[in-house]
Amino acid sequence: MLINIATILVVAGLLLLVVGIMIARQYTLRAKLLTSFLFIVLLSLGLLAALDSYLMSENLEETTYKILDVAARQYADRIDQFNEFNLESIQSEARLPALVDFIKYRGAKPYHSQTIREILTALQSRQAKDIVSFAVLNKDGINMVDTVNASIGSDESEEIYFKEVLLKKSPYQSPVIFSRYEEPALFFSSPIEDITGKFLGVLRVKYNASVLNKLLSDSRGRVGRGAFAMLMDESYLRLIHGRRNDLQNTLAIKISAADLNVLEQNGRVPHNSKRLFAEQPELINKLENTRFNNTNLQIQLFGMGEDLYSLSIARLTTAPWKVIFAQPKEVLIEPVEEQTRATLLFASAIAFLVVFIVAGTTRILLKPIRQLTNVVKQIGEGNLKIKANVDTNDEIGGLADAFNEMTTNVRVLVNDLEKEIDDHKLTADSLRKLSQAIEQSPVSVMITDLDGNIEYVNPEFGRVTGYTSEEVIGKNPRILKSGHTPPSQFTNMWNSITTGQSWSGELYNKKKNGDLFWENVTVSPIKSSDGKNTHYLAIKEDISIRKEYEERLMYQASYDKLTDLPNRSLAFDRLRQALANAIRDRERLAVMYVDFDHFKNINDTLGHNAGDSFLISMAERLKGIVRDVDTVARLGGDEFMLILTSTHHKSGEIPLSEYRDQIQQKAAEILHKVAQPCVIEDMEFSVTASIGIAIFPEDGDDPHILLKNADTAMYRGKRKGRNTFEEFTPEMSDKIVKRVEIESKLRRAVEEEKFYITYQSLVNTRTMRLAGAEALIRWEDDELGHIAPEIFIPFAEESGVIVDIGRWVLDSVCRDVKGLRADQDSKDFYIAVNLSGRQFRGKGFARQVSDTLSKYKLHGSSLELEITERLLMKDVPEVITTLDQLKEMGIRLSIDDFGTGYSSLSYLKRFPFDVLKIDKMFVHDIGVDPDNAALCEAIISMAHSLGLSVVGEGVENEEQFEFLRLRGAEIVQGYYVSKPMRYDEFKQFVTVSDWIASTVG
Repeated sequence: MLINIATILVVAGLLLLVVGIMIARQYTLRAKLLTSFLFIVLLSLGLLAALDSYLMSENLEETTYKILDVAARQYADRIDQFNEFNLESIQSEARLPALVDFIKYRGAKPYHSQTIREILTALQSRQAKDIVSFAVLNKDGINMVDTVNASIGSDESEEIYFKEVLLKKSPYQSPVIFSRYEEPALFFSSPIEDITGKFLGVLRVKYNASVLNKLLSDSRGRVGRGAFAMLMDESYLRLIHGRRNDLQNTLAIKISAADLNVLEQNGRVPHNSKRLFAEQPELINKLENTRFNNTNLQIQLFGMGEDLYSLSIARLTTAPWKVIFAQPKEVLIEPVEEQTRATLLFASAIAFLVVFIVAGTTRILLKPIRQLTNVVKQIGEGNLKIKANVDTNDEIGGLADAFNEMTTNVRVLVNDLEKEIDDHKLTADSLRKLSQAIEQSPVSVMITDLDGNIEYVNPEFGRVTGYTSEEVIGKNPRILKSGHTPPSQFTNMWNSITTGQSWSGELYNKKKNGDLFWENVTVSPIKSSDGKNTHYLAIKEDISIRKEYEERLMYQASYDKLTDLPNRSLAFDRLRQALANAIRDRERLAVMYVDFDHFKNINDTLGHNAGDSFLISMAERLKGIVRDVDTVARLGGDEFMLILTSTHHKSGEIPLSEYRDQIQQKAAEILHKVAQPCVIEDMEFSVTASIGIAIFPEDGDDPHILLKNADTAMYRGKRKGRNTFEEFTPEMSDKIVKRVEIESKLRRAVEEEKFYITYQSLVNTRTMRLAGAEALIRWEDDELGHIAPEIFIPFAEESGVIVDIGRWVLDSVCRDVKGLRADQDSKDFYIAVNLSGRQFRGKGFARQVSDTLSKYKLHGSSLELEITERLLMKDVPEVITTLDQLKEMGIRLSIDDFGTGYSSLSYLKRFPFDVLKIDKMFVHDIGVDPDNAALCEAIISMAHSLGLSVVGEGVENEEQFEFLRLRGAEIVQGYYVSKPMRYDEFKQFVTVSDWIASTVG
């Protein structure tokens, strides 16, 4: 309706506009204003009415659907709650011991049928009006007890409520079932099982389906006039129709007679029902395709006339049913129709009010305008006494003509004068800005005549060159010439500017004080109006700092910052060049790969500053050994490369053996020079080196291959004991391949836990009893076989996987010691575990140990952690903090391999150790080397004076055992006591051995 009114108002406005255009040439401005305002008002009212109608309709429709959604969902929830209550109740009641025992003992006293019937009657009383009967069925579906006597003994095994429970062993709710002789019914059933879960029978309750009517009985008109609810089952049968009873229990979709017979036989529709009803296909399609609740649509409903209904559909969660809540569409638009009448009255009042206001206002406004028009016209003509004659009936037209005529006469004069003044100002301002820009420019500006004589320089020129303008005016720019710029560059410049083109380039000039500097110069000709060159303009920028920075970057990219030696990039470039020369001249060439032994100890002991000073000193020594034509380069860290070229020995002139002798002599000289004492930070020490040698062309003709082979030879020297040189042989490549294979397999071994632990006994020399054991990690690979720890542990340290290995070892040891203590009931037995530096310094290591002990409910005394001296050399405060945390847990701390590290004895006093372990290299020669015997005796005495226990490692015979025992070593370890054993073997060893006797109990 509102849309119709809006249309009327818009059409009326358009008609007024047409009429106004037709009378515009004959009537006054007042008539035009009145027509225009009335058109605008009617058009605006029409558009506002249309917008109001649209917004109100949309809001009402949205609000209606929300209300319908809520109502549909509430009634769906009400039925869901009814279903859920009965399912939970029937399941709970089916578990009553009396029912279970009744079926189990086949009705024997005291579980006879009368007792069970009384129980069922009591259960039925909760909703006696709606529940038709309660019954107990045995496992074959025979009705054993029923609150309706006539049903006792009937076979209900083919009923869906029995078959579904028998199949799924869970509570079940049936669809509404129609019987030929009874009222429609709704069944709930649940299995009866004994305590073992054995199926005994079924408890079922039968409801009159009219209970569903009660759940929706108050839906009619609840959310508005004409609103009602429908309940539809999975077969599209209207179980409930809240508006017309004659539509209840009828199908909502047309089906074939055969399909109808099937539904009747299954009790899904009333028997002998010949009334078939069909909803609109749109509704049925929505019901079939919708997978979500609260679907909204507008549609006609079959049997409800031609009225259009707004629907909301809500699905039940407990049954495949839908609640459809409907409201007539006509109820929705009633508020819109009421608004229509109000809008019509409002629009009429506004139109009349606009006509009244515009008529009065234009009458008042146009009178002074007519008077002003006459005055302005007289002023324009210059005759103030003559009255104006108005030739037009349009007041605004007359006023415009008068102003146009007056302003035309005045503006011609004013514009001409202003233009002339502006031109003068613009020229003067441009010249001033140009002069200021050149004078204040951050670059040098120079102007010369065609012969190159300087006529002008700006202040920046003087600041850069040191010359004043008086010193250079009339001179040639050659006064800046340094002699370093090629003459051809000046020739190119003059050729360009004399032909009218600009030239740009870099010049290396000289200042007044003789300093050299770089300039980026652009020279352009200044041309007259006829295109001829009159002067030359040079713009110059000092780029000395940039050039210096570029040279520094080039140097930094090619040279090592610390030693000023060529870096890896430049070294490879020189090696490529040297190889090219050697190939061309058919000469031999040698590459040496130098690595300093135990350089890491310098950094760990003295700090990185001392390490840097050492590398600088070694770089100077290496440069002093070789010739100027040779190359010494730093590849990184403590690794250096030497390229020995220009030996003047062609590959065919002397035997290879003689050439190798020369290279070996040079390598021996390098080892000798490197081993000379070095003083850094007032501390004197000596360091050795390992050198690998590769020779062209025998060991390769590619830079990468030569360096790799030299590196391989160097590592071979390190493995042979360091402080030596090795020449590359083809056999070394095979070992490198094996090393790479070990490294790759190591990572997989960590991920797949391919390691295992062996335990070697620790024996108390005083009691001759087993005190504990040391955990030793082993690795057995499927392809490589047994890999010794001294081979894979360094790889693990370098790659960082040692942290994961250490965590696994700690967890495994705590698990095993838990088992050993449980079997032996010993609180003194402990396991010693070696720690790596990376593991110990890892974040939260102490917390990790604490968590592992807690995991296996062990006290700290179950563990002894072995720490090497090297680990104590760095970050001493942090080390002490971690050690104190471990001591607080009751863990023993042992200093491992004592005497092989680089620490002073003061560390034993600073750190909270309990045990000192003598390395097996000292124990091994006790019987044959008096020095080793004396050293062991001194270590034991010193440890006891510091309150430390002593463990002797590597004891292999009775002589070594007795030596340590007699000198007070508390614990011994080695093959003399026992070999390392896996957990199961060690556990058996502990059980049967006399070593453990004293610790039991």
